[in-house]
Amino acid sequence: MQMLTGIRILDMSIITAGPSGTQLLGDLGADVIKVEEPGSGDYSRTLGFAKVRGVSTQFISQNRSKRSLTLNLRDPRGKEAFFRFLPTTDVVVENFRPGTVSKLGIDYESVRKVKPDIIYASISAFGQTGPYSLLPANDPVVQAIGGLMSMTGAQGGGPVRVGNPAPDFGTGMMMVCGVMAALLHRQRTGEGQKIELALLDTALFSLLPREGEYFVTDVPPPRMGTASPGFSPSQTFMTADGKPLYISAFQDGFWENLCMALDHPEWVKDPLFGDNVLRVRNRDLLAEKIQECTRLKTADEWLDRFHRHDVPAAPVLTVTEALNNPHVRQTGTLVEIQHPLAGAVKVVGHPAKFSAAPAKYHLPPPGLGEHTEALLREVDYGEEEIRQLKESKAI
Repeated sequence: MQMLTGIRILDMSIITAGPSGTQLLGDLGADVIKVEEPGSGDYSRTLGFAKVRGVSTQFISQNRSKRSLTLNLRDPRGKEAFFRFLPTTDVVVENFRPGTVSKLGIDYESVRKVKPDIIYASISAFGQTGPYSLLPANDPVVQAIGGLMSMTGAQGGGPVRVGNPAPDFGTGMMMVCGVMAALLHRQRTGEGQKIELALLDTALFSLLPREGEYFVTDVPPPRMGTASPGFSPSQTFMTADGKPLYISAFQDGFWENLCMALDHPEWVKDPLFGDNVLRVRNRDLLAEKIQECTRLKTADEWLDRFHRHDVPAAPVLTVTEALNNPHVRQTGTLVEIQHPLAGAVKVVGHPAKFSAAPAKYHLPPPGLGEHTEALLREVDYGEEEIRQLKESKAI
């Protein structure tokens, strides 16, 4: 028994924001049924340049712990099959453009007539209402309109896209949070509900604490490269072997430790650097002084010294180096799953490590429609009915 064993989720979401979240729910035992368009399926099946034996790594990375059911929801017979699953379903997840599920007749109000206590999560770029709601968008578009790009990049340079799809993944995580809270609410009250999530809302929430600084100062956060606007020193510094190190003395105690590690204990009492406010105000001068020191030793030498002095510091690793870091390997963050076509593939496991009921990776990312017939039998479709659905291309 896993924590979500017995919870069934009909997942109509595609690409990242929905699938990344439903994957985490599946890892915890939920029966996630990935509802896909016959013939094409989730767009991420073919997305991107990296493929293993024709299977997109983007699809692999976000769709384990699921079963695939192909349904043509525009066909009355496909929609009928969808409704046959509802009595045994706890959660529906969709990320169509607002208004689409209403046109298909599978919106929250239609679904709750069949399953009154259903939890229905709708994900969109800008929300279900408002002047932007019907505009096409994806993660980078939301990064742009949500302020993330404007505050990311080198000082004096142009705006930069955040390296990962932060609004997508953030919204997926907020969906998980919302679904879990709604399941608990239903357990206590018997009530289902609709959950609306927008990538833009997630992007704005992720501005914390920059948004608070703006509300107080009326000054938008500037681009500062690797430097932290709230702490100093907290940025990258180059070493004798040309490798960057990130040093973040974000508390006075760490600042004092850094001064000792750099062999400059006198800086602790320097009136220009007496507290964090002063260090932020004089960050350029302080950065120059620290840079003069860090160029004298290699990155490994400094890391050894910083660790012995209890200074928060780390090498700036590439993605390759990060995924092959000995610490990451030892903590079990990476897991290997067996894919029927791609073979053994490594993926990042569930980030929450539970002591009593850990995540399990019991199903590889499914082939398109791989479980359709078995799933239809679970809701009492007979062989002749399944044959007719195939012939009509409703599945």
